[in-house]
Amino acid sequence: MTKHQTEAERRSQILRAARAVFIKKGYLAARVEDVAKRAGLSKGAVYFYYSSKRQLFLALVQDEHDNTYSFLESAEQDDRTAVVKLLDLGQKYLDYFAGLKSPPRFFLMMSEQGIRDEEIREECQAVHQRFVDAASRILAQGMSEGAFRETDPVAVALMLKAMIDGLAGQSAIGIRPDRERLLGGGVDLLLRGLLVPPEERGDA
Repeated sequence: MTKHQTEAERRSQILRAARAVFIKKGYLAARVEDVAKRAGLSKGAVYFYYSSKRQLFLALVQDEHDNTYSFLESAEQDDRTAVVKLLDLGQKYLDYFAGLKSPPRFFLMMSEQGIRDEEIREECQAVHQRFVDAASRILAQGMSEGAFRETDPVAVALMLKAMIDGLAGQSAIGIRPDRERLLGGGVDLLLRGLLVPPEERGDA
């Protein structure tokens, strides 16, 4: 007898199956029937929650971006110094990519499909801009606190986003980030470029 599930649980079940099917077959070859079979449901049950294959894909894109939104919202609500907030944000991304049970291959699929689909492209661009805006504000805060060198915060935020996208792309092909090494030497190099030297600080 099938266990009764809430709507949220059923949607999650369908999306897990859809993610696996899209990764295995690619967007064009994947069918709603394949998703239903993978989920152990009828095709009608899938259509009850998602009207098309494209809607399934869009829901997965949004799901993929929810982590980024949650990381950024947490950073913006943090009342600690900018240095601590930036380090914490970077660690969350490293922990996320290092802790995934399987490579985030859907990230590459999402980017590829965004080339062809305007709505997916706009969603990817929106999450990109959301990160840049949030990181820019943290960097500007650090400059006002006297901790970061005076520079273009948007340029630095764009560079940070490119680094995160690079980690995601590497993880997608099985190159997991070396968390300890990146938190050590990698972060040290980044901070050396951002932090005002102690001898130049007002409190030195």
